[in-house]
Amino acid sequence: SSGINAEYGETGGFSNLDFLDQLGNNKLLSNRLMFLGKYREFHNMIKTQQQKKAADLLVSLVESNLGPPRFQITLLLDSLPLINNVDENLGTNGVVMDSRQTQVLLKALEDMQIKKLLKNSDMQKVETIRLALVTNLASSFLNEPW
Repeated sequence: SSGINAEYGETGGFSNLDFLDQLGNNKLLSNRLMFLGKYREFHNMIKTQQQKKAADLLVSLVESNLGPPRFQITLLLDSLPLINNVDENLGTNGVVMDSRQTQVLLKALEDMQIKKLLKNSDMQKVETIRLALVTNLASSFLNEPW
C-alpha cells in the first residue's frame, strides 16, 4: 500500500483502481488499506458532486492520521477545490467547509511544518493552502450562527 501512496503522490492517480474497489471489508485489516479505500471514496464523492460529504471525509482522514505523514500535504491540496468552490445549496455564502473543519486543516498544516515533514519545494503549496484556508475560515465565520 505504500507503493500505491507513492504512485499517487508522483502521478496524481491510481493505476490499480479495481484492486481498491475489490477490497471490500478487507480494507479494515490494515490502516493503510483503510486509508486508501477511504481516499478512493473521497475521490468518488468529488466526481459525483457530493462536496459536503467529500469535505467531511477529507477532514476525518486528516484527523485520523491513518495515511503516511508525508501524504498529509496531498490531502490538504485535495481540499483546495472544496475550499475554493461555492455550493449555493449550503446557505448564504455556500461555504463547503465550516470553521471547525477549516481549523482542523490549518492545524494539520501547522503540525507538518513543526514536525518538518515538508520539503523546500512544498513552500509555495503551503502558502496557497494557508491563504485558501484562512479565506475560508473568514467566510465560514460569516455564515455560522453566533
